[in-house]
Amino acid sequence: MDAPVPFFSTSCCFLFLLLLFFSCLMQPLLGSVGSLIIDDIRYADGTENKDVIGGAGMFAIYGMRLWFPGDDARKIGYVVHCGFDFPETIRKNLDSLKIGLKYVMHQDKHTTRGLNTFGDNDHRDFEYVHPIIRTTPDDFPDEWILSMSIVHIICATDRTDEIVKAWRRREKELNKKERSLFLWEPLPWACLPENYPNILAAGQHADIISPNDEEAASFLGLAQGADTTKELVEECVRRLARDFPHAAIVVRAGKKGAAVALDQGKVAWIPAYWTTPDRIVDVTGCGNAFCGGFMVGWLESKGDPVVAAAYGSVAASYVAEQVGVPSLNTNHGKLEQWNHGPAPRDRLAELLRRL
Repeated sequence: MDAPVPFFSTSCCFLFLLLLFFSCLMQPLLGSVGSLIIDDIRYADGTENKDVIGGAGMFAIYGMRLWFPGDDARKIGYVVHCGFDFPETIRKNLDSLKIGLKYVMHQDKHTTRGLNTFGDNDHRDFEYVHPIIRTTPDDFPDEWILSMSIVHIICATDRTDEIVKAWRRREKELNKKERSLFLWEPLPWACLPENYPNILAAGQHADIISPNDEEAASFLGLAQGADTTKELVEECVRRLARDFPHAAIVVRAGKKGAAVALDQGKVAWIPAYWTTPDRIVDVTGCGNAFCGGFMVGWLESKGDPVVAAAYGSVAASYVAEQVGVPSLNTNHGKLEQWNHGPAPRDRLAELLRRL
């Protein structure tokens, strides 16, 4: 006669399978290959801010995180490269987001750090104090490669090619059935007219392409170094939609809002959430946060670029309200508040009413 199976063994097995099931459900849907940079900021009057969380990838992650409170924050995944001098205060801030985080330690390197120097008329210079530690697709766990629906990248044309090809290789190795989409922000210094053939080639790898207005006007050879008009931005959108028919096109235009390509050469404008300067403190990272919010909107609207751009506009509004990333506050660990409110979905509803 067979011995009875102990109850606790059956229970433990069931609990293990249940935990495994929920861990699979909570793998991230969104992420960024952009690196975290710790910023030191020096203002024209000589005052300084130290150890400010920055980097395009990090701002994009915050643009995503705004929309996913509580346990839903695990729908976002991010790789953080830490040098031997990585500040504990920044680790605590990142951990408080409760997103999926993978820390990669480099005991032989400094953490990536930059110096932002402000001059007259808000002129800003940037230089690396410690060189960038780049994130690559090989840094991402297998589970994240399989689960991520949309990935944010901000890079030059050659690195765009490298990242997407490496990601596709890993997808193939893991037998992923539905490939990840890529939202590409071209690096500003690469947005030159003579580089447009390379931009055309790199853009074939992207599913959503989002330069800002000055970048688009520059690499299309339409204008350089001048303030853009809405008519010029619309021309940029139409040209990009023609040259990249496979991709969604969204051109970010600061206080003018964002312009997205629709069918048959039409262009839709989504206004900036803040329309008066009194609420705008620092626009650094707003475009990156817009892209992160756009990805959430794209996912939730099943690919509606107008709705997605509204998510992006709201995400950017929180970044503009202070220096650095938005602040997250919780009421006894439950209700989340970003900066001083209102909540992101309340801002979204208000913005959609303006359309």
